[in-house]
Amino acid sequence: MNQDQIAAINDTVETIEQFLDQPLGLDELSKKVGISKYHLLRMFKSISDKSLMAYVRARRLSMSLYDLINSDRNILNIAMKYQFEYEQSYIRAFQNQFHVTPAKYRRLKSEMPIEQKIDMRTLKSIGQGFVIQPKMVIKPEFYVQGIKNEIFHAENLTKYTTNKLALLFHGQYITQVPNKINEQIYLALILYSTNPEISNDYMPCVETSVLNKANPPFYTYTAPSQEYAVFRYVGLHAPTEVTYATLKELYDYIHWYWKMNTSYRQAQPFHFERMDISFCSSTYCEMDIYYPISI
Repeated sequence: MNQDQIAAINDTVETIEQFLDQPLGLDELSKKVGISKYHLLRMFKSISDKSLMAYVRARRLSMSLYDLINSDRNILNIAMKYQFEYEQSYIRAFQNQFHVTPAKYRRLKSEMPIEQKIDMRTLKSIGQGFVIQPKMVIKPEFYVQGIKNEIFHAENLTKYTTNKLALLFHGQYITQVPNKINEQIYLALILYSTNPEISNDYMPCVETSVLNKANPPFYTYTAPSQEYAVFRYVGLHAPTEVTYATLKELYDYIHWYWKMNTSYRQAQPFHFERMDISFCSSTYCEMDIYYPISI
């Protein structure tokens, strides 16, 4: 399944490049690449942080820079070439993206950041889905409350212990947590033990607006203000199908490939998983892995 997803995204990116100067709507694009509009829009937004058609427009505007500096085409002709119905709509879109008018850019011929074609090498096949190269964020200090259990990795592979604990917390315990910020956001904090190759503490939890009192069976934790590498996993399946086997493959990739080939090191003895349940369905899920880093 994951290879099919990556192939569909690749077909989408290549089709967009072929149609930068031709009409291309969402319905037509969906048919060309053989994937539903629903899944296409969601997967694409995960990869590019833009809606699909916003990416198309940004690529068209970026390519129009070449015409402005390397041809004597008038602005209207360039606008029509890149599928803008009116000259003024092209000028407004150009100014929104580049903060200068096309005419002024043509005169100045200055350096300009552009929307690059998506590099498919940034996608890594993992389990039933794929993971996207990380984005770097700074997250302020935040508080969580949940139920903490020691999890043995070997047992988790066969008995899906973490999946069961997450379902238990969100099904029975989350309603008892005061000061919740958003109970639709699934969080799981993984606190490293003294022997992390064998076991870690796993804590399905919810973010709270204040540091709650830790009444049993609940446990509270304050995550410090920290820089994170955020890895996004995308799969065309239900959230419950993200098992430890899938996550282990992702963690192995982070520890044995990504970390070994960058200058980053892990800054804290924990990481956490985040999933917006309201954004998932029986046929789609996204999970973000927040990995604390420093250089």
